Amino acid sequence: MTDQSLDEKIDRLEQLIDRLETEELSLQEAQRLHDDATALLEELEAELDIGDGSVTELDGGQ
Repeated sequence: MTDQSLDEKIDRLEQLIDRLETEELSLQEAQRLHDDATALLEELEAELDIGDGSVTELDGGQ
């Protein structure tokens, strides 16, 4: 995907999911939307992966 904001990516993912859940799609179209959604989800997960989940307290150089 191009330079989209996090919110834009989430909105796009929601649109893809909505289409998959509500529209009657051909198998090819459903597979394409699924592939697009999977790729977008992987991008979002990578952007939101900010470490191991632990919190480290910094003393601010004092």
